[in-house]
Amino acid sequence: MSNSAGTSGMDSSGGSQGPPDIDAVQAAKLVERITGNAWAADAAGKLIYVTPAALAFFGASPESLNSQPDKNTFDWRRVIHPEDYDAAAVAWRRCLQTGEQYTVEHRTLRATGIYGWVRSTGQPIRDGEGAIAGWYGTLSDIALPEDTDSPHAGRPAWDPLLSMDTVHPHDRLIDEQAAARAFFHGIPQIRSYRQLQADSSYERVAFRVEPEYGISIEVDPAVARQAESWMIASSLGETADAVQAALAVEKLYGGAWAIDVTGQFTYATPAVQTSIAMTLEDLNLLLDGKSFLEGGRQGWQRGTHPDDSERMGETVRHALRTGEHWNFECRILRANGAYVWHWAAARPTRDRQGRITGWYGTALDIDVYKRTEAALRERERQLQQLIDTVPALIWSAMANGAPTYVNKPFTEVTGATLEDMIAPDQSASLGVVHPEDRAAAREAFLHSVATGIPYIQRYRQHRVGGDYRWTETRAEPLRDELGSIVQWCGVSSDIHDLITTQEALRESEQHLQQLVETLPALVYCALPDGKPIYRSQRLRQYLGFNLEETDGLGKSRLEGTLDAVIHPHDLPAVKERYAHSLATGEPYLLRHRLRRFDGVYRWVETRASAMRNGDGEIVQWNGICLDIEDQVQTQEELSRAQENLARSSQAASLAELSASIAHEVNQPLSAVMNYSSACQRWLTAEPPNIERAQKTLDRIVHSANSAADVVSRIRALFKQSTDKRDSAELGAVVRQARELLAEEAGRRRIRMDIEGESGLRLVAFDRVQIQQVLVNLMRNGMDAMASVSNDRVVQIRAFRAGDMVRVEVKDRGRGVQFPDKIFEPFFTTKDQGMGMGLAISRSIVESHGGQLWAEKNEPSGANFVFTLPLDVAKMP
Repeated sequence: MSNSAGTSGMDSSGGSQGPPDIDAVQAAKLVERITGNAWAADAAGKLIYVTPAALAFFGASPESLNSQPDKNTFDWRRVIHPEDYDAAAVAWRRCLQTGEQYTVEHRTLRATGIYGWVRSTGQPIRDGEGAIAGWYGTLSDIALPEDTDSPHAGRPAWDPLLSMDTVHPHDRLIDEQAAARAFFHGIPQIRSYRQLQADSSYERVAFRVEPEYGISIEVDPAVARQAESWMIASSLGETADAVQAALAVEKLYGGAWAIDVTGQFTYATPAVQTSIAMTLEDLNLLLDGKSFLEGGRQGWQRGTHPDDSERMGETVRHALRTGEHWNFECRILRANGAYVWHWAAARPTRDRQGRITGWYGTALDIDVYKRTEAALRERERQLQQLIDTVPALIWSAMANGAPTYVNKPFTEVTGATLEDMIAPDQSASLGVVHPEDRAAAREAFLHSVATGIPYIQRYRQHRVGGDYRWTETRAEPLRDELGSIVQWCGVSSDIHDLITTQEALRESEQHLQQLVETLPALVYCALPDGKPIYRSQRLRQYLGFNLEETDGLGKSRLEGTLDAVIHPHDLPAVKERYAHSLATGEPYLLRHRLRRFDGVYRWVETRASAMRNGDGEIVQWNGICLDIEDQVQTQEELSRAQENLARSSQAASLAELSASIAHEVNQPLSAVMNYSSACQRWLTAEPPNIERAQKTLDRIVHSANSAADVVSRIRALFKQSTDKRDSAELGAVVRQARELLAEEAGRRRIRMDIEGESGLRLVAFDRVQIQQVLVNLMRNGMDAMASVSNDRVVQIRAFRAGDMVRVEVKDRGRGVQFPDKIFEPFFTTKDQGMGMGLAISRSIVESHGGQLWAEKNEPSGANFVFTLPLDVAKMP
């Protein structure tokens, strides 16, 4: 509680048998002059004085605090929380009966309508016979608990800012540090600050911060040595009032003193004398023979720091001469030899004529406060040094946007000082921004100031050399506990190099985009799992839909895209090849038909390669599709011309071969005919000429052998060499044969499916010859399906059958009418064929120890089968 501007209606009668040395109101006012907060009550416990600060704190009047509803209820019940009143009333009644010190914590109703925890402390005033004549005391805020059911339950969450309303703004930071240090570190502190009074002035006050109770104004007195006697000056003279005031302060603070108008001590509490190891005689000793008022040094000055002694002496002398209050900070020598910072304050006592009769005061330990203050200054210096060395332009502004601070780099870089920035015309603050960017930057900042949203803006900022560099400025609002903006804190960072790099990247990206869009190719990109993530504009137009349009169909984007754009006959091969590339990382290359936006399928050649990071991991697939429809058509025409040429060449070769054979065979056969006729004449002659006939027969045999040699040489053309044979895996040979015919199969719209076991290793064989057999059989299958319009498939199967490997080449053509004759030389069912392919193929297979035959394929087509021996020893 604290003092009232008037005390009308408040009875100062204590009902005592004799007048006290000092009444409760006087004691309260004495305390008020030191702390700015006090109250007084009569012996029955009725309030007779309350300071204006306390009344303002409660939002109450003296009359409202004395409006007692009944005799069993105290008048201050209206400002106590209902849950705390009974305990406070019981304690107050007990103190009124026993005279013991009153100390209670409870919640009080503040002028804001909110209950807050306070600590109330009171001491009795006794008359000359020892009877209680009245009470005086003080109130103080204590830490606000989270749990309002207990004053100590929520102490760790105490917020020192909650009691900062009446503290002078310039003292709040240091006071908060002291309060926080006491609370969080358990070290008692002294809060010393200027407190707001009812008349809007500020008075210096000092409170001890107790870790257990939060903020408390109680000062625990030093414990005096029991064996040592303490004394008050034998003659108090006119300082009796000052001594009484000191005693009142002592009961609340534990340390006080009184001096007369010349500066001589007439009273000092045991705590004071013990802490500095000086008696009254020591304190009053004249050190240089001159009185204190005449400029002499007094004994108490030996207990002060040399740097403070002279200043303190002049301050006290000036106060004694002028009657002005004194407050100062000084270092006092403790009994342990250490200098400790104190805050000393004194006030005069006056008689009825207003003449000063003495002085009373106290000195509070503020050493931790001073150390905290020094630490804060050092931290402030370090912070300022940090702010001035970071490579950024730091600034702050008031809630309305007016500049309040710029760091050293800001001035060095822009050439603008704080004084320039706060000029009324705002020329400097606007001048640091490029003229073309000012309007946007100003509008954005005013918008942030008006709405409280964080500010972020990029603009060109002026430099000392006259250049402008791109800068990014960010600012955040700093708010108080009520959420109101106190100031703006901002930082400006040079991003010129970043902007120029980004601009260069954008130009490069645009150039690359233009390059991609102008390439005569369809470009796409995909994730490592094959999911498409980019298509060039040309490809999007070609397909007629965007990436996302195949999503949500129950398929992956890759599968949905392939199903939508790849020709059904090519789709299995595309998926197989693409899956192989995704699994192995090998480049992808395949020719297939791609559906255009108008539904027409066109031949394309698709290539894709993996893009890898520094660790060799695939991060993306990049691919292109080249439209080769015209090339394929041209190639088909060229192939047809080549086939016609080949057939003509075959016919010419056959004619030439036939003529050669006829010529070679005709000569010995003609000789046989001639010799036979001659022999017949010799044998039919009369008499028969046996000798000449025998010679003719010899010539017939010779000519016949010549004909046989010609036939043998022709047969030798169809015999195969057994050189360069080795053991190998058949699957690789089959795949190579398919690759050789892939282009032709695609041109003919025929799909080739391969199915086979792995590890089919053959006995030594000629890879070229076996491949020639496969190619011949596969080509025959394609020729057989020339008149088939749908489902044109050549299927190759390879599997083990005992100690042999069985290879089947199936087509879906017209089938085989003469399965035995087709292997005879020069027998053919084709309109244009020599009839030598199957004969040569059978001779190759048989030369390898196998067999070749033909079967009917149900429901249509033919199945050519051949077997080859396996190298069983090398089979897995």
